[in-house]
Amino acid sequence: MTRFDGRVISGVGVFAAAVETGSFVRTSEVVGLTTSGVSRAIGRLEERLGTRLFHRTPQGIRITEDGRRFYEQTLPLLEQLAQSASAVRSSNSGLAGTIRLNADSASSHFLLPVIRSFTEAHPDVNLRLEVRERPLDPGAGPFDLAMHLADADWPGAAGEPLFESESILCASRSYLRAKSAPSTPMELTGAGHTLLLDETNERRRTPWLFTRGTQKVAIEAGRHLSFNTPMMVLMAAVQGGGIAKLPRFVAATELEEGRLVRILGDWHAGFACTYVYCQPGSAPNARTEALLKHLRTASNAFTARTPPGMFETGQIAPPASDVALRIIG
Repeated sequence: MTRFDGRVISGVGVFAAAVETGSFVRTSEVVGLTTSGVSRAIGRLEERLGTRLFHRTPQGIRITEDGRRFYEQTLPLLEQLAQSASAVRSSNSGLAGTIRLNADSASSHFLLPVIRSFTEAHPDVNLRLEVRERPLDPGAGPFDLAMHLADADWPGAAGEPLFESESILCASRSYLRAKSAPSTPMELTGAGHTLLLDETNERRRTPWLFTRGTQKVAIEAGRHLSFNTPMMVLMAAVQGGGIAKLPRFVAATELEEGRLVRILGDWHAGFACTYVYCQPGSAPNARTEALLKHLRTASNAFTARTPPGMFETGQIAPPASDVALRIIG
């Protein structure tokens, strides 16, 4: 690898300014040094190069042949360096460059329209979205922002909680025609019901918890199918595979279009929290901060306008715009 002489590099900018201004006095105004400081910088550069770059006379300075050749050879390098510095400044002080996003499939369900509107507003920003179901190990590779859906008490989801979505139970009409629809959580383990479990982030299977007023019920899954992504749970429910517990925003379209029906709407099944977090140990740059602000603002689009629990068994759920969410922060 080529070893750079820092003393040569430090003098090149002063030398180029002297060539362009034709005067040490005017160079001092450009580079922020005294006239004697400019003269000493040029002298040190000449010493390192072993040649004279300027003829010095009482009337001023005149570039030598070696100086002219050195200037012509270094000018393109200086211009390239200036362009590189400008690009870095632009990417950090302005909104330009690439943002690396990491998300699970459920969070990407929320992210896709959000990042589309963000890039339309900031055309010089590129986004790279990597979908993986388990939260990224901070030491596994670089990223700028990550989003993951998890239960609110899940300890691995360290970061900023962005929004909470009501968890609901739902099933397809075909499934409910073949089975007797449960009227209480206790019936979920009977009548041959199949529960569709999302075990993306769970180290061990946890019961489904329900509350209604002062009543509290915990249901252990009996007959079940388990999946490692909430989107697979959604697909299985649409295809009549069983009863799913999903964040309401994930199932919103299927509920609106009638492919799924909410059941046990008078029971509260908890909330699922979506977290957003940055790469530990690194300060967010301007574009990452702008996207983070955009995500916070976009979460307001999911503010609940319909009280949870008003849609009973057999009814079609509210439109996707009425998804019940709690905004955090």
